[in-house]
Amino acid sequence: MTIEDVAQHLGLSKATVSLALNGSPLVAENTRRRVVEAARQLNYRANYFATRLSKGKSDTIGLYVLGGHGDKRKWTLPSSWMFYNPIIRGVIAQLSAKDYRLHLEVITYEQAAQKDVITKTIQEGSLDGMLFVVQDDLDYGFLAAVEEASFPFVVLNARLPLDISSVRIDNQCGARKVVHHLASLGHRRIGHVSGPVDDLNAIERRVGFNLGLHEVGLHPQGEYIQFGDWQIASGYELTKVLMALEEPPTAIFCANDHMAIGAIQCLRAMGLQVPGDVSVVGFDDTDMAEVISPRLTTVRQPLEEMGHLGAQELLRHIEEDHPSVRHASLEPELIIKESTAAWT
Repeated sequence: MTIEDVAQHLGLSKATVSLALNGSPLVAENTRRRVVEAARQLNYRANYFATRLSKGKSDTIGLYVLGGHGDKRKWTLPSSWMFYNPIIRGVIAQLSAKDYRLHLEVITYEQAAQKDVITKTIQEGSLDGMLFVVQDDLDYGFLAAVEEASFPFVVLNARLPLDISSVRIDNQCGARKVVHHLASLGHRRIGHVSGPVDDLNAIERRVGFNLGLHEVGLHPQGEYIQFGDWQIASGYELTKVLMALEEPPTAIFCANDHMAIGAIQCLRAMGLQVPGDVSVVGFDDTDMAEVISPRLTTVRQPLEEMGHLGAQELLRHIEEDHPSVRHASLEPELIIKESTAAWT
């Protein structure tokens, strides 16, 4: 059943039927109702691609996740999807309310930089705008094409050295809150299990950790910082390294909940009590932080809000003729539970 069939059935022009189905004010209300009812009875469904061509837009937004560099596919890790899921949920909620479709794709750095996936997608005209989720500290010069094309584009989870709007979490603030909390409990030897060296979230949390130490009158020491890979096993192994130091830490801040759970498991295996002997703090406030015993003190990130605001900002760029560039930084919240206690 085509729009021509509906027009012929009603004795109207194809243009009038099209305007009526699209809610145009140029069509009388009675006519619009007749057309809508006839379309329902005839089981007419608008052709998505034809509608897209007639409107000059796709009503589709691309959400591209930069899922790793080379053979390091971070997006396949359970901890990564606990991070991505609320972001995607926030994006979908905002786009659905505006009747936009979502195209989700995970690409590697090589695909983005060397194969020009982003640039080619923009040139194809299949999307009205794009959200780009990044995690690694890399050269994002390939996005200069986005800036030059004035294509609606928003970066999530980082502010890149480009004139592109962004929404991110203030990781430094979250890490500083952890250090202040532990220092207030009397801890002076605080270890840190960081994420990967080149991960943006890990870098910012590590910087925040060092800043927090300075703010409470402590000095960062290299042996108290170990680099993990976000997984439980690395939290376990690196906690063994920290506890083997001549003066082991009385508290350990892990850059995510998975590694914090590994730290708790390691301390238990060593016969130590958490938080009686060693306090442990995570980051993310995932469901796992609630089910581990003791319940994990952690940092809650407003990830869903980041996705929501990112989509909202992108729609603004689509709707406005000359949108200004904006940068939003969201403050995380320290959630104090059972895995931290005073050191005496």
